[in-house]
Amino acid sequence: MKQIKTLFTLALLLLAAFGCGTTDNPVDDRDEIATLTGALQGEVQSIEGVTIQVHLLKDGQLVAHTEAHGSYALNEIEAGNYTLHISANGYQDAELNVTVVAGETVSLDKVTLAALALPDGLELGEGLNIGSKAPAFELPDGNGELHALADYTGNDKKVVLIFYRGGW
Repeated sequence: MKQIKTLFTLALLLLAAFGCGTTDNPVDDRDEIATLTGALQGEVQSIEGVTIQVHLLKDGQLVAHTEAHGSYALNEIEAGNYTLHISANGYQDAELNVTVVAGETVSLDKVTLAALALPDGLELGEGLNIGSKAPAFELPDGNGELHALADYTGNDKKVVLIFYRGGW
């Protein structure tokens, strides 16, 4: 038993003498590996009461997104070519081709979104009058039952249709 303790103690001393268990890593290449990501930053003209969405796309697929409140930043983006899509309700979308450079922050020019024109005589928030003849299509109600749009028109009834473009 005494011999086992002596051998164990000797083994520990040998390991300590050769530096085993130290926190130094002689093969630490982190300083030599270049960063493979970069960042984008830019400005968008603020629009009071309107949320501005900034989407970064690669080959049509969403990679990153944020909301812009005057300025925006997208960090930790893989280096490469992208499309930056900026949108806001009631405004014309803007698209920019951008290149993210590894290890750099690319600053983009300020973007101003143009307001969409409303049809003559239409106030913001007011719908188009389609008259007494509604288009022939059906819409589901909250229970999934289909109803013809024509059932909801006439007799001063107002119908609001909201179409969601989707994708974001």
